[in-house]
Amino acid sequence: MEKSVNVIDYKPLPADGSQIRLVAILPGEESEKVECIVDNFPFAGDNIGDLEYEALSYVWGTATITIPISLNGQPFQATTNLEAALRALRLQDDERLIWMDAICINQNSIQERNQEVRRMGEIYRHARHVIVWLGSEIEPGDVPVQGDRVAEKTYDLLNSLASASSEDAEAAARIMDRTGNVAYALKLLLKFFSRPWFMRVWILQEIALAKTATLVYGKRRIGWDQLAQATNALRRLQLGLHTHLWRMSGAGRADRVQRCWMRARAASQQDGPRPSIYFELADLLWQTRFCERTEPRDRLYGILGLVKGDIPKEKLLEIDYMKPVADVFRDLSIFMIQGGMLSHVLCSVTGSMDDLPSWATTWSTTLGEHPIRDGSVASKLSMGIETYMQIYQLEGIEPPPNPPLLSTDFRQITIKGRIFDAYGIWHIGRRFEPVAIKDVSIDDLARIYRARLIEWEDEMERQPCAHERFKTQAERREAWKHALLHELPGDRTETAQNYDMLTDRENELPSARDSALIMRAIVDLMSILGSHYEFRRPFVTMLGQMGSTGTNCDVHFEDKVCLFVGSAVPYLLRPVDQAHGLYRFVGCCWVPGLVNLDMVEGQRRGFWEFKDITLI
Repeated sequence: MEKSVNVIDYKPLPADGSQIRLVAILPGEESEKVECIVDNFPFAGDNIGDLEYEALSYVWGTATITIPISLNGQPFQATTNLEAALRALRLQDDERLIWMDAICINQNSIQERNQEVRRMGEIYRHARHVIVWLGSEIEPGDVPVQGDRVAEKTYDLLNSLASASSEDAEAAARIMDRTGNVAYALKLLLKFFSRPWFMRVWILQEIALAKTATLVYGKRRIGWDQLAQATNALRRLQLGLHTHLWRMSGAGRADRVQRCWMRARAASQQDGPRPSIYFELADLLWQTRFCERTEPRDRLYGILGLVKGDIPKEKLLEIDYMKPVADVFRDLSIFMIQGGMLSHVLCSVTGSMDDLPSWATTWSTTLGEHPIRDGSVASKLSMGIETYMQIYQLEGIEPPPNPPLLSTDFRQITIKGRIFDAYGIWHIGRRFEPVAIKDVSIDDLARIYRARLIEWEDEMERQPCAHERFKTQAERREAWKHALLHELPGDRTETAQNYDMLTDRENELPSARDSALIMRAIVDLMSILGSHYEFRRPFVTMLGQMGSTGTNCDVHFEDKVCLFVGSAVPYLLRPVDQAHGLYRFVGCCWVPGLVNLDMVEGQRRGFWEFKDITLI
């Protein structure tokens, strides 16, 4: 929720929630100035069902670039995107009654913002229809696409994709091929899916709770259900020969929104027992960690309307735009850890924030969608860590209890666990310089990636610590591969086969011209390791445990590998005062021999004792 510089003489909204404000867009011709009236309407009891209004879902745009409209006969500075939306939605011969946050909430009143944000889910749930404004056909910062009628061509392509049979996994590839120019079709899709709306955190509840929704793109409109079908057709390509079409279309952004939409639909129809409020919130936070917002507190506040249960009664999660940002995320982390979501919290730590303890998380990161075009701007967790992060919930069993102890200032948390290998990390794989990917052919890229993977292997092989646990070169290289790819011994995956092909020292690489295998291998490994292999840092401990970081965290020599009771994922800690058990949390990691280790059984058999470990 962003803030406005406008000063409007609003009628106060009752604190009991019995009224809302709605905007009437007055009729007018396309060239005329936008005129609106904002007023209070009853919104309680039977009045809710009788009130016919639509709700607008959009991106505010830059707050400092505005266009004046008329609101209640007075000038009102609307952002250019809001003014364009109002102009596009205005009818020629009738008023249109719409709810929109920028005008219907007094943005200069923190008290009112707190009050109205708490019930935004209810507002969108009761709207007759939700209108999604994606913007005009041409917007600043757009993916460049040559030619005219871009919105119309995109609309036609999406409708064709929506008609693809769900029984035919490759149907979308043939539809793209029939356009006669697959590269141009991909640009149309990427331009569409790159609109900021798809990455905004607030839109998730706005679309998930909508009775019906329509997306407006320039002068074209497409129903949400239709877009969801088109996205499904593209998603079906991700496991086949045309996975690059899925990745390069940018449709993953819409897919994330759709998953939230499907989740909300399934929850509303669920008759049986619901998951705990903690797991439900953790699932939502995890799904939305790539979403964007201008107001940092909206990372949490923007999704609370999707959580069923007694969230409004939780003091730690109370909506308060006066609360310091670091305290919002610290309290959210405490709430989740107290609810048994220790792994979810710690695996979500990807960076630091001023005044935020090292063990607390903002549940946020950013990631380039297009590995060859964008490169990688941040890391993402592997499927392995994501699975074992929630293994207890997936298997339907209670994790071993490990209640946290909090310091009086809530900045230190003490939990039981064990440090494995007291000497810590003794070797770290080097970082590589970024490659100018746009200027490099696929064949040259394959040779660069091969050289880097082999260089990492050779570095490891020269370390005495790598010989402590694995005695043969073949054993060490296999263990290194499992650690780097976040796999377990015995796994047989396509990624492992791609790794073996790229690191095969006895045979030449196949040419991209002769084999699609090399293209798929490069895209696969780039999506997992990063365009410059920056997603993970491989390491070896003093006693020969091989692993790699879960994210591109700044791992140091002598960082310790740790397991906590009730978590199946290993973690990296940095000693602050080992004599008193004080550590700074670094991040999650993958050490095949420690993943899903039964800590309680190990203590019962006398293999180790738990220690109190305090994170600061």
